Amino acid sequence: MLQRYDISMDFEANCLSIKEFAVLERISRKLKNYETKDNKFSMIQNVTYNGDTIRLAMNEGKGALISAIRSNDFFPIRSSVDIIVERVIQLFEDHSNLCSEVIVDDRDQLTGGEV
Repeated sequence: MLQRYDISMDFEANCLSIKEFAVLERISRKLKNYETKDNKFSMIQNVTYNGDTIRLAMNEGKGALISAIRSNDFFPIRSSVDIIVERVIQLFEDHSNLCSEVIVDDRDQLTGGEV
């Protein structure tokens, strides 16, 4: 499955938002490459977090931040959540960037990075 995560930070509202999108239509696994911009992503989850909660988790370490981001409704796999956490940290450290996009192709996970 091809997934996209839109991560944004609103410093005025002190709110972190993560939107999860996925391409729900079938994509041939025989194609080595395909354009992500040509695929229609459907939003499947929208979660928001209090910025102070995320900052506290960041101070406790990566594991605490992963625990703060994951929930019963939003539970990205380990490889995806690692990337999401890196981007969240970047957003909190660099106030000039307010958003980040992560695209994950599960074919990379299944084949060890070689599609």
